[in-house]
Amino acid sequence: MTQIPITRPVTLDVQITVLRPDKSHAVGVPLRVILGTAADWQSPTAGEEMATGDDGTVQRTLPVVLASQRREVATNFLARLMASRETTRQVQVGVVMEYAGRSWLSAITVDRRANGASLRLDPMRVYGRASDGRFTDDVPLHDGSWHKRLPSGKMVSLPGFVVTSATLDPESPAPDNAAWRLRVTLQQWEPHVVPALAGAGSTP
Repeated sequence: MTQIPITRPVTLDVQITVLRPDKSHAVGVPLRVILGTAADWQSPTAGEEMATGDDGTVQRTLPVVLASQRREVATNFLARLMASRETTRQVQVGVVMEYAGRSWLSAITVDRRANGASLRLDPMRVYGRASDGRFTDDVPLHDGSWHKRLPSGKMVSLPGFVVTSATLDPESPAPDNAAWRLRVTLQQWEPHVVPALAGAGSTP
């Protein structure tokens, strides 16, 4: 399929669904959604603040430039050894949500192959707020999950949800198609519980 020039914005229909730990719709969840990798994407004011509706979703349609990247696409180690590079269309989506009493920015990159498959070729990145308020405090990835030590001294697993699906698709197969859709589903973890301090609530 002939791709449109990467310098030309497309109309992207974005829908993010948030599920509770039991997979029911998470209603009224506040989140900030950031698309693309502009210089200010880690700013505390980047993107748009929204809250999920009765169906657990937020939805917006806006112009976005989809990057075109040459990527090695393989599904296992042996395939990776023989993989050739192919061009994918790509978009980054960032979500700011609260967990463990603090806000975290989580960013994923969604690639779409020429054959129509949507892939996440890079691991999600998670950031906390640095002293200047920007989300640049990189949360380390260890053994497949992200962990951060809170000011209380407790080490917690982040970011409070898992991405269960993410797809990027054109609205039609037309060579000059300029309308795309992004669908992302997040499933929340159980709320973080702060252990009670020893002796809290006791009377002298």
